[in-house]
Amino acid sequence: MIRQTFCRNKAMTKNNMVLGLSGSLRNARYRGNVAPLLADLRSLATEVELADYLARETKVRHQAFFEAGRDAGLPFDEIFANLQSEQHRRGLSNSEAALAAGLWGALQGGADISYASLADYFAVEGKSRDLDHLRSLVLAADAFLISGPVYFGDRGSLTQSFIEFLTADAECAAHVRGKVYGGIAVGAKRNGGQETTLIYQIVDMTNLYALAVGNDSRTTSQYGGTVLAGDVGTMAGDAYGFGTAVGTGARVAAVTALNRIGGERSLADDARIAVWLLQDDTDGRGGRIARDFMAAVEADVPGVRFDLLDITAEEVRRCIACDLCPVRIGPRNDYRCVIAAGSDWFVRNHTTLVEADAIIVAAYSPVDRGDVRSVYQQFIERTRYLRRDDYVFANRLVAPMIISEVGSDQNLRLRAMTSMVRHNTILHHPLIVRELDGALLRWESFVSNGVRFAETARRLTAGRIAAPDEVTGRNHYRPVGYVISKEKDGRDRESEAFEAVEKGRVAQREAERARLRPA
Repeated sequence: MIRQTFCRNKAMTKNNMVLGLSGSLRNARYRGNVAPLLADLRSLATEVELADYLARETKVRHQAFFEAGRDAGLPFDEIFANLQSEQHRRGLSNSEAALAAGLWGALQGGADISYASLADYFAVEGKSRDLDHLRSLVLAADAFLISGPVYFGDRGSLTQSFIEFLTADAECAAHVRGKVYGGIAVGAKRNGGQETTLIYQIVDMTNLYALAVGNDSRTTSQYGGTVLAGDVGTMAGDAYGFGTAVGTGARVAAVTALNRIGGERSLADDARIAVWLLQDDTDGRGGRIARDFMAAVEADVPGVRFDLLDITAEEVRRCIACDLCPVRIGPRNDYRCVIAAGSDWFVRNHTTLVEADAIIVAAYSPVDRGDVRSVYQQFIERTRYLRRDDYVFANRLVAPMIISEVGSDQNLRLRAMTSMVRHNTILHHPLIVRELDGALLRWESFVSNGVRFAETARRLTAGRIAAPDEVTGRNHYRPVGYVISKEKDGRDRESEAFEAVEKGRVAQREAERARLRPA
């Protein structure tokens, strides 16, 4: 099992509320028996205690299936009906157990927790009921953690109904804006569609203007909780999935804290927003549109500064997938990729790259790609050394900015989001403008979304700088699956050089607090 060390810190998050939502029809806990589950989770002091608790509770649910008719050989629909007719104070389905792990992680991050079984509100026959109560839970939440089964690489219909509910309810949709979201997916195989499910939910929740995060650095910062469980009662046997679920809850709590703290503090200087222009035509149309966008947003949002990094005509050498990456430990501002050619863009611009407070990944996408200049893929893959350097871009706000001619379907928006969330970043609603016959459609909406991004970037930057270390944590890249890198990582972290680097990073973090206005 992946052991994680947490320092519970309620003071700094002011009891932010994380609402856990279980999207499984096999749930054991309904509204009348949620309180005992939450009390149990609050009573568990260690991850070992949590693992033991989940093993017991999933076993209870497994046994309940036999008692409901599996032993008697009843057809599953009759077993299911028997289970639905009972109200249990104990037991957890696989999706519930994964959610419980995530909620426990949120508790360790200093948040408070609440729980809802979506089957309470969206019945098996497709009917909705008691949505006012669900609305009250949503409106009381500062963050959302959704767990559910995988169906054909996508979420279950209960989760879909919840997302449709949020979209259709004006009050809930307004409340979700700017709140933090994380997801957990449960599949019957290790590669059972968990990641695609989480990616689709990230898209849906950022379309609602939520801020999306994945799991934390202790389980390599990917798309959220990915749990292996097929038969009833098997979730507790997946140690790695257990860790991703706990880490997703911890990440949700941490970023919610940054969001809250950033609303209470402010920067004395500008938030620095880097715009990486990675694809354009030879005439530079994408760059001109990006500059107009930046000027319009800066005019509306004081205290932000955009920096357009037009890389489309630059030399960006391809990543050669080093087994030891970065090549040595050192300060964040030191370039430490093995590629050393002086003509390479990363060699010349590393310091500028890592100083950004927020990042926009920009691309111009015309229908006719005959004169397109693109360094998109080689640039993204070269950021590997920055991810492996203990997540240099951790807790930076990120959005794709795609200027797309109608009919151009490169899917760059999705590609940018799924790549950048793995840097332990925070995903914002994409910035999209479409072009038809040379005219930009809905320019005002494009700029309005940019204003929202800039305001959020400024708030989260202040939160990241002001938050104490126990909230932000210490991101440590873990080379899961890379034996040679793992051995080097162990040696590095026992060396005097690592101690010196750590001291330097602490000093740099303290110096950065000078960017804040006095409290």
